[in-house]
Amino acid sequence: MAHRSRPKVGEQENGDGVMVRQEGPRSLVAVVDALGHGPVAAQVSADAVGCLAQVPMDQDVESIVAAVHAALRHGRGAAVMLALFDGCTLHCGGVGNVELRARGTRVPVIPTPGILGQSYRALRVVSVPLCAGDRLTLFSDGLSSRLELEDARHLPPGAACDLLMARYGRTTDDATVLVADVETA
Repeated sequence: MAHRSRPKVGEQENGDGVMVRQEGPRSLVAVVDALGHGPVAAQVSADAVGCLAQVPMDQDVESIVAAVHAALRHGRGAAVMLALFDGCTLHCGGVGNVELRARGTRVPVIPTPGILGQSYRALRVVSVPLCAGDRLTLFSDGLSSRLELEDARHLPPGAACDLLMARYGRTTDDATVLVADVETA
């Protein structure tokens, strides 16, 4: 697993964030994209990541998203895509314009419209069994939605992140990509 993140050109602080956590057989990965750019967005992202670092890992995706929503109340808000993997099944969902794409097993997740910390509709959660060799890619809207996973399919996760960031990253926005390969199922 690897991730890359950078602020919008001209900014020093990044409004995107990443959480990678493992406890026992459960793994949590998430990409957060706070609204806007700069120091205020960076604080919102840090608040969301801080919440994700503390939520109990035995919760479901809806509960974890609700915890982040509560942590961001009265602020600018953020988009988030998170994936919770129990060793066999991936449970994922997101709010706003952060995406998850998979290579191998089809993961038909569609982000729920809204902004965490402000309002969002009923969360769409997808649960699918994963297989060894599947690859997940989570990315903020700082990368083009035309992102093609095929471009990086034979690269290790770090090199895949570098290629995707270089090829699809937008200089007009904070940008983050996370690549995770499923090693056991």
